[in-house]
Amino acid sequence: MTFEVPQAELADLERRVRHALRTADDGALDVLGHGEITLVLRLRTATGSYACKRLPAFPDPARFDRYRACLDAYLHRLADRGLTVAPTEVWHTRGPGGSVVAYCVQRELPAARLCSRLLHTEDEVWAKTFFGRFLDLVCAAVDPAVGLDAQASNWVDTDGTLTYLDVTTPLLRDARGRERLDVRLFFTSLPWLLRTPVRLAMSKSIFDKFYAPRGVLLDFLGNLHKERLGALVPAFLDEANARLNTPLTAAEVAAYYREDARMWELIQRLRAADRFWHRKVRRRTYPFLLPPPVDR
Repeated sequence: MTFEVPQAELADLERRVRHALRTADDGALDVLGHGEITLVLRLRTATGSYACKRLPAFPDPARFDRYRACLDAYLHRLADRGLTVAPTEVWHTRGPGGSVVAYCVQRELPAARLCSRLLHTEDEVWAKTFFGRFLDLVCAAVDPAVGLDAQASNWVDTDGTLTYLDVTTPLLRDARGRERLDVRLFFTSLPWLLRTPVRLAMSKSIFDKFYAPRGVLLDFLGNLHKERLGALVPAFLDEANARLNTPLTAAEVAAYYREDARMWELIQRLRAADRFWHRKVRRRTYPFLLPPPVDR
């Protein structure tokens, strides 16, 4: 299922984003949410409201075309494995110096139905039912070639159907186990001298876990601590371990989250330092919208 993206309104959104980047003031942008990498912007139009995630700028059209092909392949693979994925379109426009600026666009879904919120507001019966459905989807979708970033904030429950949201980073690997995604592009918001060392040091720890059900579940359970839902971990562990050859433990989940939080905190500090360098020292526009500090 596809939809027509609002071309003129998206072009206006991009003009407002560029103004915010030039003036270092994003207060006029309507922020719908954020992850570890970037903001999700809300775009209200006469035809409805949209969630728009700005991608890193592509240096040339060829790299944008490769990304779009990778995303399309990912969407098809997830659908083939039984996942309901929020309909996603890619809008793009010409950027400075022959670059391409692009957004992943989805229709806005009810925020109150985000599973990370429902786990706070619904009862234990709902939580148990949700986790059983979640486990079925993860075990059906994930293997060494197809990954899933399945934390609770990436799912919406509408009319009993779990819909997956976060496809911006397509998690696909080739027959040799290499990422099909242009990983270098997604490290461009780090200081130039640190991009390669950080990518080489951290890419494995960031990506590997998403290609095995055990790693996906470890990440999901660990992120419950960030969502202040740690009380759910023991019951979810029992159900998860019934599906795993190598059981997870509460201590392993807690240790994983501490390490993951330290890694992302370091990355965010490096990005904030790079933004300061661009704006205050070089007196240049910093070309990324950074999320606010995350309360870990």
